[in-house]
Amino acid sequence: MAQSNSFINDFDASIATAFGALVKATKAAGRLGDDIAFHRTLDESVDARLEQASQRTLAMANHLWMTSRADASLPITSADDIAMRDSEGQWTSGPQFSTVIDAVDTLLERIDVGLDELAKNSAHQLRTSVGAQSAAVVTSVSGRSDVRVVHAQNMPRPQLQFRDTIDNSPNTPFVWRIRSKPHARVPLDYGLPSAAIAGSTLGQHLQTLGISRPGTPGGGSSGAGTPRRNKQSPELSANLLADALAGAATALPHPYEYEIKHYEAPARLFAEAQPLAPRDWDTTPFTFVDTPELLAVMLGHLAGATEIAIDLEHHNFRSFQGFTCLVQLSSRTQDFVIDALVLRDSLHQLNTVTADPQITKVFHGAESDIVWLQRDFGVYVVGLFDTYHASHVLNMEHHSLAHLLRMFCAYDADKRYQLADWRIRPVPAEMMRYARADTHFLLYIFDRMRNDLVQRGTRLVGEDVATPGAPHFGELAGGIDRVQSAIQPMQVVLQRSAQTALTLYIKESYDADTGMGSGGWAQLLRKWKQPLSPTQVSVLRALHSWRDACARDEDESTRYVLPNHMLFALALKCPTDVAALLAACHPTPPPVRMHAADLVVLIARARSASESRIHEIMAHEEAPRPMAPVHTRFADPVEESTDDVLTPAVLSSAQAIVSPMSALFGPIAKPTASDTEAQRRALQVRATLVLQPAKPTAVVTPTEPEFTLVTSKRKRPEPTRPAEPVVISETYAEYHAPAPQRKPAPPVDPMQLPKIALGDIDDTSDDNGSKPKKSISKKAKKRKTLSKPSVSSTDVTPFEYADNPDTEVIGESAAPVNNKKHKRQNRVAKSFDPYSQISTTKELSKKPNRSRVSQKSGNRSMTFKK
Repeated sequence: MAQSNSFINDFDASIATAFGALVKATKAAGRLGDDIAFHRTLDESVDARLEQASQRTLAMANHLWMTSRADASLPITSADDIAMRDSEGQWTSGPQFSTVIDAVDTLLERIDVGLDELAKNSAHQLRTSVGAQSAAVVTSVSGRSDVRVVHAQNMPRPQLQFRDTIDNSPNTPFVWRIRSKPHARVPLDYGLPSAAIAGSTLGQHLQTLGISRPGTPGGGSSGAGTPRRNKQSPELSANLLADALAGAATALPHPYEYEIKHYEAPARLFAEAQPLAPRDWDTTPFTFVDTPELLAVMLGHLAGATEIAIDLEHHNFRSFQGFTCLVQLSSRTQDFVIDALVLRDSLHQLNTVTADPQITKVFHGAESDIVWLQRDFGVYVVGLFDTYHASHVLNMEHHSLAHLLRMFCAYDADKRYQLADWRIRPVPAEMMRYARADTHFLLYIFDRMRNDLVQRGTRLVGEDVATPGAPHFGELAGGIDRVQSAIQPMQVVLQRSAQTALTLYIKESYDADTGMGSGGWAQLLRKWKQPLSPTQVSVLRALHSWRDACARDEDESTRYVLPNHMLFALALKCPTDVAALLAACHPTPPPVRMHAADLVVLIARARSASESRIHEIMAHEEAPRPMAPVHTRFADPVEESTDDVLTPAVLSSAQAIVSPMSALFGPIAKPTASDTEAQRRALQVRATLVLQPAKPTAVVTPTEPEFTLVTSKRKRPEPTRPAEPVVISETYAEYHAPAPQRKPAPPVDPMQLPKIALGDIDDTSDDNGSKPKKSISKKAKKRKTLSKPSVSSTDVTPFEYADNPDTEVIGESAAPVNNKKHKRQNRVAKSFDPYSQISTTKELSKKPNRSRVSQKSGNRSMTFKK
């Protein structure tokens, strides 16, 4: 202890001494030659001293090894575990070389963090370049112009200076912090078991707080445990308290529960009054309370007020449970801001004001504020008016404080400092203005909302405000269907505010197995959209459990220790070394960097346990299981066997099916001789018979009828075709007369063919030897058509079908012939030549015919267009 104190008091000298010893040992080790083994064989004393030094060094290394790593079951047994020589005499890394490097990095990180913590503590005179707090810096969030983050570097942790011990354990219940109960209507130990907890840990703790005095059975004026009159909350018994101390987080009852439930609101809350406008910002007196003397002056001023406004500023990023940094209070004439970090142990005196039922305490959204007040200071509120509940009863469009300030006070609240670090001291002017504005206008908002509640209650007595279509639908809400009295809206607001004031602070529990709870891993897994394998889920559970334990031990938030996105990144990647782990977490949180080696071991163990569990499940599934009875539609044919032959031995061994005794008529009459002879003959006949195996009856399943196309019974008449071709006219018969058959050409002797020279071949002829026909121009076709003789309709004699016996008139059933379609089908398709439209070089030099130039093509080539 003396050495540690001297190290802290003279830091620089201690560092110089340690560094000098390290340099001296390094130089001595460097002077040892490679032939040290030879010298050890020459002198036994040298060998013994070297062996002793090696063992001491190895013991120190193992001690550091076990301190820095969670896996302490693998100590270093020899130097070969770290480094060894190969066959060529070169040094190579041993099997635990990488783990030793990780352990050294972890130790250096812890030393660095420890030195920073010492440097931030003003009680130790260390180097000022390490622990000085920088000035407050305002940073804007990317993409959010309405949010500003105010922070500072080297911020000291205020909880290190708290006199009360912070208990983050999930198994111990929260105990009251108050020692007295101002404005009490029942004693402080009301509802607590008294003699039953005498001598227990909880009883001793209550005695130290002055709540339960030794020697008094009840600790109060009654001399016995006061029975609880609240039937809604379970009565605390000795067994329940014992279970709470053993591990179950059972909270104590609310010390002001009776006063809150029997609160009698002042009459001024149910009558209209002239709203008092807030005083000008610059002319309103403002006091920053950071000393006990100023706290006493403030309490004296607030004791004479009828309404006060209260608000809190909280910090929970560098603390597991969080703590209150500022408390703002405003009366009709003054504004106060209390430094809750400095006066943390003295703020329980606020109960003289907050528990007074004659003073109305105005909050906005007081659910969190009520919990923080009783957790940090032991302060409870009696006579609460929450403007948040009033906005709901009045059925306003929005319920935020910024909306109320804009609606009633025409003041735009600057909400850019909601993410500010309220631990910064001194508090910047912008942050102080933001904190003061939360309560400066709140009492005027209370006046306006009180008048609205009273006016609507008086005007809407007996009216239906919940049925759609009613004349006054939606003017009041909050569970009011029909207004019963003028004070009903105010009573609903006060009842809801009382339920908020009865909120108890309960420490957050943690279940690592099931992952249930607000901070459990099960809820995170439900929100994660990407599926995880069983191994990854096992790693996630292990890391989540480590994060919760580390946050509780170090009094840090889980977001600071390991954010959720980094938690899932490690579960997905499952890194196997420190380098991969640090690469998966960027920027790496300081707790992760300090415990990087432990996390690698933790991940490896989780993977191994999950894989072994999977192998067990697979082996269990592959084990042979008893076959379940299978239903068969048709049984397999049974081979004939002689076992079914009814021999006399088989029949004699069979039991009688018919009982010889009748239940109604007694014993059956004995058979006669003739019956016996008949039975004997029957047995002989049956003995010669062989029972055939029963054949299964084929199961006939109904089949669906085949689909048949239902046609009409009326048949369509088919046209009659004559045996001979139908002749309509002579011209038609002549046109459709069959062509005469051509006579086959006589065979040609190839030897008699004339010889043709290559020069005699005409390139213009086609394959058949005939010259190609010249295409007829449009003008020639037109002249040919005009040259035909015209025939008048009067010169044509109509053909008489009835007078010609060789013709048959076709009725209306014969469809007329479509000449255009007939010609289109019989038309011979013209062969398409894609190169026919390409102009030669000679033609391109000519002047184009402008009458045929297309406006779209611009006389360009239309090669591949028909």
